[in-house]
Amino acid sequence: MFLAFISAAIVFSVTYARSLQYLSDDAFVSFRYARNFINGSGLVYNVGEKVEGYTNFLWTMLIALGMKMQIDPETFAGSLGIFFSSLTILLFGLLSWKHQCGAGGQFLFIPLTSLALALHTDFNAHATSGLETAFFTFLVSAAFGAVLSARSQLAYIWAGMLFVILMMTRPDGVIFLGVTIIYIFITNNNPTKKIFILAIPTVCFFLPYWLWRWQYYGLFFPNTFYAKSVSLSYYSQGIMFAVLYFKTYYVFMLPLALGMYALWKCHKGSGIYHALLESRREGSGRHRPVLLGTLFIIFYSFYIVRLGGDFMFARFFIPITPVMYFVTEALICRVKGTTARLTLSAVVLVATFARSDQYMGQSFVGFIADEKRYFTVDEPLERSKADAATLRNYFLGLPVRVGFWAGQLRLIYYVDPLLAVECSTGLTDTAVAHQSISARGRPGHEKNATLSYLMQRKVNFYLGPTDPPPPGELVLNLITFQEFQARIIIYENAVMEKLAAYPEVKFVRMPAYLDSYIREMKNYPREKIEQDYQFFKSYYFDHNADTLRRGAILAFLKNETPLGEGK
Repeated sequence: MFLAFISAAIVFSVTYARSLQYLSDDAFVSFRYARNFINGSGLVYNVGEKVEGYTNFLWTMLIALGMKMQIDPETFAGSLGIFFSSLTILLFGLLSWKHQCGAGGQFLFIPLTSLALALHTDFNAHATSGLETAFFTFLVSAAFGAVLSARSQLAYIWAGMLFVILMMTRPDGVIFLGVTIIYIFITNNNPTKKIFILAIPTVCFFLPYWLWRWQYYGLFFPNTFYAKSVSLSYYSQGIMFAVLYFKTYYVFMLPLALGMYALWKCHKGSGIYHALLESRREGSGRHRPVLLGTLFIIFYSFYIVRLGGDFMFARFFIPITPVMYFVTEALICRVKGTTARLTLSAVVLVATFARSDQYMGQSFVGFIADEKRYFTVDEPLERSKADAATLRNYFLGLPVRVGFWAGQLRLIYYVDPLLAVECSTGLTDTAVAHQSISARGRPGHEKNATLSYLMQRKVNFYLGPTDPPPPGELVLNLITFQEFQARIIIYENAVMEKLAAYPEVKFVRMPAYLDSYIREMKNYPREKIEQDYQFFKSYYFDHNADTLRRGAILAFLKNETPLGEGK
């Protein structure tokens, strides 16, 4: 019966995840890195630029493996996510059986954690996002289970290897390794040897990996560490992120209440100190799942809140969500009376599924987006593919460099320009990432590329939200590719003349415009010409050898006879 419940949970979870399927725009960062890697250009976003714009190394390698096998990353990443979320459900089903049968608690008859995860909307939705969330969650869960079960030296080596894989998937996995060391100190009379054995894989495998990536990219931390200003605290936003999650999944108020009741009972009985001593003496220890789970939850939650949470709803809390359910299950197992335990279990399941949706059909609450409502796999993705096909047709064979705003990562992946500068976060650009923050805003989106920087990078076009052009003649720096609009950052004749061959590509051709401007200069105030020239210089003259037209304007400004006119 227990196994049947686990199987049913996995089947329901897979079905539910498919119904919630979406594809996060940020997943396309890893997709582009993976594609460049298998194409022989290195683990880079832009060919020739070594910038570590991802924080999911092993996930990116898995995506690259799928590409090598000729599987498109959109399908492969979603399938991998569902696979690992199913493994997490299976793992906690097995842990539930072991804990309920052998840790001195009461038998619930059901794998509560597995069933709750199957009903958890965002646990299932993030499995399909294309990001590493489900993989990282499984690794956190596997490390949690391995530490709980570790008795021999080999078991601690295995647990240590899981932590290495965890930290190579996301660097914040180091938090769970640190928490485990604290746990070993608390629950063991002679912890030093076990900690040493646990750390061997980190020293032998993770440390060389970290030194390699430091040498390869030139920065001790990933570029995203600087882009997201991880060194700075952002408690106000982090608290909002946490409150939003726990208001949605109010079911987690139950373990808090049960935990406080358990502490009160422990204090009234043998005392907390004696409970810790008991956890040292027992083989598995009935207090150990709650203790280790609580440490995982508290330390990682503090990290989330200090960081400012995330701009994607729930994502950072998903890795500890299975642990929170397992702690809940362990506490329910201590409640006396079968009816009471089953009633509390039913409350957990119903409250999980009947979550309190804080978005009410909207995509944003403050700075936090519920991305599954926005980046669906149907219309928005197909629109990006269609726009990309249009642009790729025109850019083919041209050394086009683009800047782009958040939300255009999928477009850039499909267009695949020579160079792409992400303008709104600095994830893949070192200069933008190292800017200082003048005011806090949406987490991870507080550093923007300036116009002067885009010109310095010789960016031709900016792809992103722009104000609608006024009626009448085309704006000087506007270009339209059929229905797709972009902003011209620098006007290069070598690129623009090739685009001018397409009648459906519309823009103001600068040589002709300047000829007309020069003819009319005598009718303009000197101040206007001086101001216009500064724009012409940065927009056009600095990037094209057009000494004749430049000289005409400069000569006029010097009160000399413009070139081409008689005395």
